[in-house]
Amino acid sequence: MNIKILETSLNLRFERGKKNKDYILSKAIAMKQLEVPDVDIYCNVEYMRCTDDEYLHSFKKAGYNAFTAVDEKGRGILCEIKNEYEVTTIEKMNEPHMLHLHISKDNTHINLITVRLLVAGGDEKDFKNRKGQWDKIVNYIESLKDKSNLIVTGDFNHGVINNDGNYFSKPREFYNYQMVLSDLYKRNVKIYPISGNSYRGYMKIDHIATGKKIEVINAKYKDMFDNINCIGIPDHSCIVAELNCA
Repeated sequence: MNIKILETSLNLRFERGKKNKDYILSKAIAMKQLEVPDVDIYCNVEYMRCTDDEYLHSFKKAGYNAFTAVDEKGRGILCEIKNEYEVTTIEKMNEPHMLHLHISKDNTHINLITVRLLVAGGDEKDFKNRKGQWDKIVNYIESLKDKSNLIVTGDFNHGVINNDGNYFSKPREFYNYQMVLSDLYKRNVKIYPISGNSYRGYMKIDHIATGKKIEVINAKYKDMFDNINCIGIPDHSCIVAELNCA
């Protein structure tokens, strides 16, 4: 089974004094995402329940079913999956945001985990909190009996990558890319190396990682939206990945 996945951040968040209904996730954003041909699964992080009826209807009209994991404020993960697939929700988390879906077609299946680690300021306390969130994800992955058909994607929010792995006296010494890479590798899940960066031109924080039965045919970052700092317009490069699932 070959599948194509698109992951991105919808860039929805609260401002002081505002409520969910004050924000719009527009049909125009949906149509831009749907321009990418032959996508089977859209994994959206930084989703928030808001004025999004037209956005959701656009995907439904195009033949997708919506699956969400949101916290008490309506923030979280939104996956849109072609209706030809059989989908079961396995698990959800609120902190970090996580959605685990079992997806099958023609006697082949995958386990898809979409994640976003929550951030708060970028200081030492924040990165220690991120590490705690990451440990929850790692422990959950560890608990899965079969990791061979696993796909993990999303915004890992580990900050800037130092290639030498030296983060001494920086908040990132408590949580960083090399920790993520190592923790997944120890569980036979490997991050696919994508060229370039996914955020603000200098951070590679969006990834896709796979178990041993998943072959990444191709994965790249794709800039789909103008670099506009506006809530409700995606501000990360999308991951577009083509996979073969044994």
